[in-house]
Amino acid sequence: MKKKDELLKELLEIMKRPNVEQWYNKNLKGKPQCNTINSLIVGIITDKISTKEALTLALVTGIQWNVKFEGVP
Repeated sequence: MKKKDELLKELLEIMKRPNVEQWYNKNLKGKPQCNTINSLIVGIITDKISTKEALTLALVTGIQWNVKFEGVP
């Protein structure tokens, strides 16, 4: 089983892929958070991102949400 730091490293490597970074910037960055799941589904259906890449984006986006709203009740 992979350790947490190994998984984070793998996520970062996937996020650095040109297609993933470009897709993220175009479809998720600065967009309403409520549209994230639908955007990821469209990305998979249209073969712009793989399922693994979509899961990575979902995890990273979730981490961003937790950090962004940390300490807010």
